[in-house]
Amino acid sequence: MAIHFVADLHFNGDNARHAYPHGFADSAERTRRICETWRARVAPTDTVWILGNVGNPVHLAGLPGTKHLVRGAQDPQPWNCLATRRYASVCDFRRLDTEYGEVALLSDPSAAAEMDCLVLHGQGPGQAWEREGFVCVSADQTGWGPVSLDQILRGPLDVRHAA
Repeated sequence: MAIHFVADLHFNGDNARHAYPHGFADSAERTRRICETWRARVAPTDTVWILGNVGNPVHLAGLPGTKHLVRGAQDPQPWNCLATRRYASVCDFRRLDTEYGEVALLSDPSAAAEMDCLVLHGQGPGQAWEREGFVCVSADQTGWGPVSLDQILRGPLDVRHAA
């Protein structure tokens, strides 16, 4: 059982903004790629923390793993997210105890105060956010799918070619 993280899925998002800049013909192609990568990386017994901006959550139903949502600016209110029955939990911020220590989870890194632990976050396209102890797990930064905590802790996050 592994813990995985991903953000900014933007399922069925605006074609021009979320698909074209990354080389996809349209949002359907982008969604297919994310779902394929997810299935290759996540086992049914794994946990996936989605750090905001899911888009249409209907695509989550067929994907493996127990899913938790840390809401982003484009996600509905918690009660609406929970009503989909696709998430085990929904919150705006979470501190997660792991075997490696505490990890802070949020969608928007600019909303983070000084943290005394690793911070995982999403990041909108074109936004630069580099800060020691902060790691962006946006789908466009993780090879189009969730990444495990082990992958993140191995060093600079470069999983563009990892399966």
